[in-house]
Amino acid sequence: MDKLVYKISHATNNLQIYNTENEFAFFSSWFLEFGKTTAEIYNTEEEIIYKITKKFKFWKWRISYEIETKRGKKLVLISGNKQNSIFKLQLNDSNFEVKIHYFDKKSIFKNGVKIAEIDESFFSSKEKNISSVLLSNKEDLELIFLIFSCLKTGETHQKPIMKSQKEWISIKEEWSS
Repeated sequence: MDKLVYKISHATNNLQIYNTENEFAFFSSWFLEFGKTTAEIYNTEEEIIYKITKKFKFWKWRISYEIETKRGKKLVLISGNKQNSIFKLQLNDSNFEVKIHYFDKKSIFKNGVKIAEIDESFFSSKEKNISSVLLSNKEDLELIFLIFSCLKTGETHQKPIMKSQKEWISIKEEWSS
Protein backbone atom coordinates (compact mmCIF):
# COMPACT_ATOMS: atom_id res chain seq x y z
CA MET A 1 0.00 0.00 0.00
CA ASP A 2 1.35 3.43 -0.95
CA LYS A 3 1.95 5.93 1.79
CA LEU A 4 0.27 9.33 1.70
CA VAL A 5 2.55 12.36 1.97
CA TYR A 6 1.63 15.52 3.86
CA LYS A 7 3.57 18.58 5.00
CA ILE A 8 3.24 20.52 8.24
CA SER A 9 4.42 24.10 8.19
CA HIS A 10 5.61 25.74 11.42
CA ALA A 11 5.29 29.48 11.93
CA THR A 12 6.05 30.65 15.49
CA ASN A 13 3.10 29.20 17.42
CA ASN A 14 1.04 28.07 14.43
CA LEU A 15 0.92 24.77 12.54
CA GLN A 16 -0.78 24.01 9.25
CA ILE A 17 -1.06 20.65 7.48
CA TYR A 18 -1.55 20.25 3.75
CA ASN A 19 -1.05 17.62 1.06
CA THR A 20 1.38 17.66 -1.87
CA GLU A 21 -1.08 19.71 -3.96
CA ASN A 22 -1.05 22.38 -1.21
CA GLU A 23 -4.63 21.59 -0.22
CA PHE A 24 -5.06 22.78 3.37
CA ALA A 25 -6.60 20.30 5.86
CA PHE A 26 -6.23 21.63 9.46
CA PHE A 27 -4.38 24.29 11.39
CA SER A 28 -3.59 24.87 15.04
CA SER A 29 -2.39 27.69 17.20
CA TRP A 30 -1.08 27.70 20.76
CA PHE A 31 -0.91 30.49 23.32
CA LEU A 32 -0.33 31.11 27.01
CA GLU A 33 -3.58 31.66 28.90
CA PHE A 34 -3.69 32.28 32.67
CA GLY A 35 -0.36 30.51 33.16
CA LYS A 36 -1.36 27.45 31.11
CA THR A 37 -0.22 26.61 27.62
CA THR A 38 -3.32 26.07 25.52
CA ALA A 39 -3.87 25.17 21.87
CA GLU A 40 -6.82 25.06 19.52
CA ILE A 41 -7.16 23.02 16.33
CA TYR A 42 -9.36 24.30 13.53
CA ASN A 43 -10.85 22.62 10.46
CA THR A 44 -11.13 24.18 6.98
CA GLU A 45 -14.29 26.08 8.03
CA GLU A 46 -12.25 27.64 10.89
CA GLU A 47 -14.34 25.86 13.54
CA ILE A 48 -12.56 24.77 16.72
CA ILE A 49 -12.51 20.96 16.70
CA TYR A 50 -10.10 20.40 19.63
CA LYS A 51 -8.82 22.34 22.63
CA ILE A 52 -5.56 21.22 24.21
CA THR A 53 -4.13 22.11 27.63
CA LYS A 54 -0.52 21.16 28.31
CA LYS A 55 0.32 20.15 31.88
CA PHE A 56 3.55 19.18 33.56
CA LYS A 57 3.31 16.76 36.48
CA PHE A 58 6.28 18.00 38.47
CA TRP A 59 6.50 15.18 41.01
CA LYS A 60 6.32 12.50 38.30
CA TRP A 61 8.41 14.57 35.85
CA ARG A 62 5.95 13.85 33.04
CA ILE A 63 4.01 15.87 30.51
CA SER A 64 0.33 15.35 29.74
CA TYR A 65 -2.06 16.99 27.29
CA GLU A 66 -5.73 17.26 28.16
CA ILE A 67 -7.78 17.29 24.97
CA GLU A 68 -11.39 18.36 24.67
CA THR A 69 -13.29 17.59 21.46
CA LYS A 70 -15.95 19.89 20.02
CA ARG A 71 -18.54 17.44 21.37
CA GLY A 72 -17.15 17.82 24.90
CA LYS A 73 -15.38 14.44 25.10
CA LYS A 74 -12.20 14.51 27.19
CA LEU A 75 -9.02 12.67 26.15
CA VAL A 76 -5.52 12.58 27.63
CA LEU A 77 -2.22 12.15 25.80
CA ILE A 78 0.28 11.31 28.53
CA SER A 79 3.96 10.60 28.68
CA GLY A 80 4.82 6.97 29.33
CA ASN A 81 8.32 7.64 30.67
CA LYS A 82 10.36 10.32 32.44
CA GLN A 83 12.29 11.17 29.27
CA ASN A 84 8.97 12.16 27.60
CA SER A 85 9.89 10.10 24.54
CA ILE A 86 6.82 7.82 24.59
CA PHE A 87 3.25 9.13 24.75
CA LYS A 88 -0.01 7.18 24.95
CA LEU A 89 -3.62 8.01 24.10
CA GLN A 90 -6.74 5.87 24.58
CA LEU A 91 -9.51 6.65 22.08
CA ASN A 92 -12.60 4.43 22.10
CA ASP A 93 -11.26 0.88 21.59
CA SER A 94 -7.94 2.00 20.09
CA ASN A 95 -4.61 2.58 21.81
CA PHE A 96 -2.32 5.13 20.20
CA GLU A 97 1.36 5.41 21.01
CA VAL A 98 3.90 8.00 19.91
CA LYS A 99 7.62 7.28 19.97
CA ILE A 100 10.04 10.17 19.66
CA HIS A 101 13.28 9.08 17.98
CA TYR A 102 16.70 10.56 17.30
CA PHE A 103 16.93 13.61 15.04
CA ASP A 104 13.34 14.82 15.55
CA LYS A 105 11.58 11.82 14.04
CA LYS A 106 8.31 10.52 15.44
CA SER A 107 6.43 7.26 14.86
CA ILE A 108 2.74 6.91 15.65
CA PHE A 109 1.16 3.52 16.29
CA LYS A 110 -2.47 2.42 16.50
CA ASN A 111 -2.94 -0.83 18.43
CA GLY A 112 0.72 -1.70 17.85
CA VAL A 113 0.69 -1.05 14.07
CA LYS A 114 2.61 1.92 12.69
CA ILE A 115 0.21 4.35 11.00
CA ALA A 116 2.37 7.47 10.57
CA GLU A 117 5.92 8.76 10.54
CA ILE A 118 6.84 12.42 11.02
CA ASP A 119 10.27 13.69 10.05
CA GLU A 120 11.42 17.11 11.22
CA SER A 121 15.12 16.42 10.80
CA PHE A 122 15.72 17.88 7.36
CA PHE A 123 14.61 21.29 6.17
CA SER A 124 15.78 22.41 2.76
CA SER A 125 16.52 26.09 2.38
CA LYS A 126 13.46 26.38 0.18
CA GLU A 127 11.14 24.63 2.65
CA LYS A 128 12.22 26.10 5.96
CA ASN A 129 10.21 24.95 8.98
CA ILE A 130 8.40 22.17 7.11
CA SER A 131 7.90 18.69 8.57
CA SER A 132 7.24 15.69 6.38
CA VAL A 133 4.44 13.27 7.28
CA LEU A 134 4.03 9.75 5.85
CA LEU A 135 0.58 8.33 6.53
CA SER A 136 -0.92 4.91 5.82
CA ASN A 137 -4.59 5.97 5.90
CA LYS A 138 -6.16 9.38 5.22
CA GLU A 139 -8.79 8.73 7.90
CA ASP A 140 -6.06 9.04 10.56
CA LEU A 141 -4.92 12.49 9.37
CA GLU A 142 -6.99 14.47 11.90
CA LEU A 143 -5.73 12.38 14.83
CA ILE A 144 -2.11 12.51 13.63
CA PHE A 145 -2.32 16.31 13.39
CA LEU A 146 -3.93 16.44 16.86
CA ILE A 147 -1.08 14.41 18.37
CA PHE A 148 1.58 16.47 16.57
CA SER A 149 -0.08 19.71 17.69
CA CYS A 150 -0.04 18.45 21.28
CA LEU A 151 3.68 17.72 21.10
CA LYS A 152 4.40 21.16 19.60
CA THR A 153 2.18 23.10 22.04
CA GLY A 154 4.28 25.49 24.05
CA GLU A 155 7.47 24.56 22.25
CA THR A 156 10.00 27.31 21.91
CA HIS A 157 13.45 26.99 20.46
CA GLN A 158 15.21 26.75 23.80
CA LYS A 159 17.95 24.33 24.73
CA PRO A 160 16.52 20.89 25.54
CA ILE A 161 16.47 19.60 29.10
CA MET A 162 18.11 16.35 28.05
CA LYS A 163 21.80 16.70 27.25
CA SER A 164 22.03 13.50 25.24
CA GLN A 165 19.88 11.86 22.59
CA LYS A 166 20.84 8.46 23.99
CA GLU A 167 17.59 8.46 25.95
CA TRP A 168 15.44 8.67 22.81
CA ILE A 169 13.84 5.56 21.33
CA SER A 170 15.73 3.88 18.47
CA ILE A 171 13.81 3.33 15.22
CA LYS A 172 13.06 -0.34 14.63
CA GLU A 173 10.22 -0.04 12.12
CA GLU A 174 11.70 1.44 8.96
CA TRP A 175 9.15 3.10 6.68
CA SER A 176 10.76 5.98 4.88
CA SER A 177 10.44 5.83 1.14
